[in-house]
Amino acid sequence: MPSWTETRHGSDRAVAESATAFFWLLAAVLTSSACNESQAPPPDVGPGQIAFASDRLAQFDIYVMNANGTGIQRLTDDLAFDFWPSWSPDGSRIAFTSDRDSQTGSVNLEIYVMNADGTGVTRVTSDTAQDDEPAWSPDGTRLAFRSNRDGNAEIYVVNVDGSGLARLTTDSASDVQPAWSPDGSKIAFVTTRDANPEIYVMNADGTGVVNVSGDPASDLGPAWSPDGTKLAFHSDRDGIFQIYVMNADGSGVVRLTTLGAPSELPAWSPDGSRIAFDSDAEIYVMRADGTGLARVTGTDAANYIPRWRP
Repeated sequence: MPSWTETRHGSDRAVAESATAFFWLLAAVLTSSACNESQAPPPDVGPGQIAFASDRLAQFDIYVMNANGTGIQRLTDDLAFDFWPSWSPDGSRIAFTSDRDSQTGSVNLEIYVMNADGTGVTRVTSDTAQDDEPAWSPDGTRLAFRSNRDGNAEIYVVNVDGSGLARLTTDSASDVQPAWSPDGSKIAFVTTRDANPEIYVMNADGTGVVNVSGDPASDLGPAWSPDGTKLAFHSDRDGIFQIYVMNADGSGVVRLTTLGAPSELPAWSPDGSRIAFDSDAEIYVMRADGTGLARVTGTDAANYIPRWRP
């Protein structure tokens, strides 16, 4: 099964964001097969819920499940591509990406918000460009996201009601995958401004941009620990994409996973004790030090982008 990084970003070409790339991703994951294994009993991974994207009903929708893989509920059922879930800080809403309002013959990704039970879907962005990868501000009033509306993938912020759009990055590289720090003062993101994808951190107003990963490999998927002291991410610096963690300033890098398939897009549990991620189109959970690894999905479907409910 192709990994999310391989299908969505393509190794060091990690941040292409055209409609052609979108169609390529969709075709790749829908025509690939994931592992078919059952799991019993559920692993002991603690309480909580995880939102994720899955094509288990032949189209990508947003689902939620208990952290141990039980109690799966489908939240979106539009005949569209629904992806990249992101919980509001209070756990009452989910932002996500969808092409549900695309015109015939075109693909138009926009940002939407719904209640945690899938009701009350509202559209946040409205542009002919591709708006994707939403991330909530800690106060729940704004969303950071990536868009190519000015011709290149850049990081933007917008109020949840769609007002107050502001562009934060203005370089000639591709800037994607924003992640807001828990105190709201910083935004981590991925950029190709150093040729290879690196993780940068900037102030929430776009100033003070700093490279914190600094490695010739591809570093992607930044996720802040709940206390804001660490960043989990995935990197192919050891030859295959695996999950790593580092201090927020880029020091103290530690590899957490050693799976034989690419592992990517980590997400912390609210108490910081565990990390969820996807690997080979399945969702896994482990302790924050990499021990206690447990696979929590096991279907004929592709399962991506786990996001722990606050």
